[in-house]
Amino acid sequence: MTDFVTHQARRVISGALAPVEAAGARFIGTAGIAGVATVCLIAALIFLSIALDLWLAQLAGPVVAALGAAGLYLAAGVLCLVLLRMQGGKTPKKAPQRQSAAAKAERSESASDLSTNIEETIAPFVAILQQSGLKREELAVRLAAEASKQIGPLALVGLALVAGYLGERALNPPKASE
Repeated sequence: MTDFVTHQARRVISGALAPVEAAGARFIGTAGIAGVATVCLIAALIFLSIALDLWLAQLAGPVVAALGAAGLYLAAGVLCLVLLRMQGGKTPKKAPQRQSAAAKAERSESASDLSTNIEETIAPFVAILQQSGLKREELAVRLAAEASKQIGPLALVGLALVAGYLGERALNPPKASE
């Protein structure tokens, strides 16, 4: 019986993997050909640049040749940027994707877990501050906890970096140059 199940599982898996393997082989082949073509085009551009520079150097001198080749590349680059800029306005904009109810529920559950974790972490510190009678410090810890719940982890790290930088500047003012 085990052999039958194993055989069936292998047959199903190999049937599912065959199209993926074929697509991967086609992609690798296409990427290889595109890579070789790109290298050949870059080499051709280098040799054409050298030939253009030598030809212009014979006609007008080395400085004018270098400026002419640079001007040609500058004009081509500006033209590409202008075309890219013009194309940027014509691309169709994607409609905002609607999130499923499951994704929203998972996100709210994650936020709830984060909130619970923050509360559990600061509880001993708040208790110590209450016993010590440090009302201002207790309020500061509670406010920081509420802010960390609302801001999110990435923005909180950024805020901490900015606060650290400003605090360092306040504690160690820059020395006047002599």
